[in-house]
Formats: sequence, structure tokens, C-alpha cells
Amino acid sequence: MEPYTDLARSYDHILNHVDYDQWYRYLRSIMFQYIEYPEWVIELGCGTGKFGAMFSRDDFPVYGMDRSIEMLRVAKKRAYKNFRIFCADMTDFRVSRTFDFIFSVHDTMNYFLTYSNVQKVLRCARRTMHDGSVFMFDITTEYNIRRYFDGRVTRYKTRGTAVEWRNSYDEDRKLIRSTLEFRHRDGSTAVEEHIQRIYSIAEIKTLLERERLRAVDIFGDYTFSPPCDDTVMINFITRRA
Repeated sequence: MEPYTDLARSYDHILNHVDYDQWYRYLRSIMFQYIEYPEWVIELGCGTGKFGAMFSRDDFPVYGMDRSIEMLRVAKKRAYKNFRIFCADMTDFRVSRTFDFIFSVHDTMNYFLTYSNVQKVLRCARRTMHDGSVFMFDITTEYNIRRYFDGRVTRYKTRGTAVEWRNSYDEDRKLIRSTLEFRHRDGSTAVEEHIQRIYSIAEIKTLLERERLRAVDIFGDYTFSPPCDDTVMINFITRRA
């Protein structure tokens, strides 16, 4: 089963520990720090649309893009006022206008398993930018996977569905494999497999350069401090080179 098929219905429950308000405040602070008069916003890999709804609430025209129809079905409930959603692949999309603030968070970039596909995402993102735009994205770290995921099994229960989430890390190939099994109230079951790849800062910087983007700042864990050995998420702030 494709990733985020059955997971879409349980996603917000599984992530109910996440402080989206604080996370949104950080995104806004980045946007206002690097863009003089931000207006148009787009999120690549918008998932269930929580950030889009927040930008819309604050009167920003915002678009949310995702490949998963099931995730967008959830996001549709939040797509009101200035928030619009559409289905597209991050490696191959075009939009009819440029945006001031482009962002992709929660390790979405780690789902692209080859340099070639990461470059395709960066190339598409660059096409959405003008010279004053900022593209912000994050990647998860090897420390995070080793410390909190490798070998871990987590179980959830939501809306009559039992979810078992197993994780393993192949250190040689830098691949994280997450297997989610869903057992529904009616007795049916489903399995999703999610695979992500760990990238170093040096690798990402090289790929940015190839696609004529430059990292104007690199932060750790949604702060304004540089990454360190125990950083969980690395945040790249980029502009057109």
C-alpha cells in the first residue's frame, strides 16, 4: 500500500503531541526575517493541512501541495478562506505564479531516496521563486533515527483502528524503513511501508549548488542556532543563487 493511505486517517492523532502553534510561530518568524513584505505562501508536502489553515487564518494566500489524495482529503476540511490545496508530485510540478515563502517540513525531503530526485524537487521549488523568495526545508538526522526510532515499536489506538509502527535503520545504506500495520474494527488489515534516506549537510549543500540555490542559513531544531551533534532536525534557509 502507498504511504499515507491508511495513515492519513490516523495521522493527526498519532502526532497529537506536536505543538503545531509553536512550530507555526517559528515558520512565520523565518518568513518575516528573510522576506521584507511576504504575501504568497506555498507548502510542499502539506499533509493534513494544519499549517495552511494557520497561514490562511492570518490572512496569507496559501497553497498546499501533496502527492497523497488521502492526506488531501483530510486537508480539505481545513481548506477554507485563503487556503487552497492541490495534488502533485514534488519532483515534477509547475505553478502559474511565484511565491514569496516556500516551505517543506517534517522530514518530507528525506522521502526522496536519490540525489537525482532531491535535485528534481529543488529544481521545481526554484521555479516557484523570484529573487526575493525563500525556500525553507528540513531534513531529519542520523542522531534522531538512532536515538528515537531504530528498533522501536510504537502502538496507537484511534477511531477503532489499532496501529503498530515498527522502525529499522540500515546504517550502510542510510535508509530508515518504517512499517505500519493497521487493524480495523471490522477485522480488515493493511500495511504501509515508508522508506526515507539520511543526508548530510554537505550532501544537501552540494545538491543546492547544482540547482543554483544557496543556503543563506542552516539552523538546528527550529531555532536560530546552528546544528550540533544531538540535533534532531536540520533547517535550511535558501534563496536563488
